[in-house]
Amino acid sequence: MTEKLQAIRTISNRLAIALAALVLVMVGGAFFAYLNPDGNTVSAPLAGFAAGVVGGFVGLQRRLKSMSDDDLSLLANSWVYVCLSPFVGGILAVVLYVLFLSTLVSGELFPTFVADTQNPSHQVQTGFAEIFAVHGNAVDYAKMLFWSFVAGFSERFVTDIVSKFENQSGPDEKSDQ
Repeated sequence: MTEKLQAIRTISNRLAIALAALVLVMVGGAFFAYLNPDGNTVSAPLAGFAAGVVGGFVGLQRRLKSMSDDDLSLLANSWVYVCLSPFVGGILAVVLYVLFLSTLVSGELFPTFVADTQNPSHQVQTGFAEIFAVHGNAVDYAKMLFWSFVAGFSERFVTDIVSKFENQSGPDEKSDQ
């Protein structure tokens, strides 16, 4: 077996172990949420983060064969680097969730959430906690999970969206000098 194939095998094994651990945590969380039907046990950002992490695992596995030997060597010799891409995918999924809440990214393809402060059956949250106190219908949550997976799978997806806002923010301060 060549060094490249050995590195891919090592990385794939590490990805499988880390993904299995994540799935166990997610199944445990789903079981916990099922036993607590009040609906307050799993927040949308946490679910989006988990979907982004899974997308990051799938995206990294997909890119392995096209990586350089140096990148493969780095991944094969470090658990941190193997887990870094999925973790970043989870962070980008949460950023995307915030973009959905802010309606900076909106349309038929994207979820629409309503603050629980507008729903009298939910406890009113104030301040930063309002980000976690939203609700939508099943279609909105499905859209959020799909786009969260995409955010982890293709890290460029969210970074390109953020770059568009950066480019629209106005003239560069250096041009004023």
